[in-house]
Amino acid sequence: MPDIFTLPDSNKTNSSPPDSPKDHPKTPSSGKTGLFNAFSFMPQNMHFDTQEPGETILLLLRRHWITNISWLFTGFLLLIIPIFIFPLFDIASLFPAFFPSSFTSFLILTWYILTASFLLTEYLIWYFNVAIVTQERIIDIDFAILYKSISETRISRVEDVTSHTGGFIRSFFDFGDVFVQTAANFENFEFLAVPHPQQVVKIINQLMGKVEEG
Repeated sequence: MPDIFTLPDSNKTNSSPPDSPKDHPKTPSSGKTGLFNAFSFMPQNMHFDTQEPGETILLLLRRHWITNISWLFTGFLLLIIPIFIFPLFDIASLFPAFFPSSFTSFLILTWYILTASFLLTEYLIWYFNVAIVTQERIIDIDFAILYKSISETRISRVEDVTSHTGGFIRSFFDFGDVFVQTAANFENFEFLAVPHPQQVVKIINQLMGKVEEG
């Protein structure tokens, strides 16, 4: 599994210390990270492999946890199928007689292994597909089991940031899409179904203002 996030080496010193929290845009969200945390402001003990000396992570974004309901529900159904469905059928009778009687147990075990693999794969894809906002850059990390793609742009190249939240579910759980438009010849960024999209837009706009003032 690609090592996207690593703990910083305590033996290394940065050429310039990171800005203090009071110099960054304020947000009521916590900096704690967790297994299903999709919005982290100034996450602690977090580092990414292209991070520059003195660069501080201000936002770490994933798709809202509610978007995981579909594959979690599918996984739950796959887990209970052997309990409620298999006893209704004589599985052994479906296979030639030369298969041992323990073949049914092997079949059920294989079913659970494949189900566990499905759940783990879906979780890893959700967990490692992240958007990172620092005081210097915006980074979009697209992760799949066999590849990792990293796109980034400088805050100074950002021209416009907008958010879109539509529908009852999105409004109730406060998540939506954030669109970052960059200067010509640079890639635009789309952060889909992230929590607190208006806060994300506000923080990036504040960073853009600081860059212009600087």
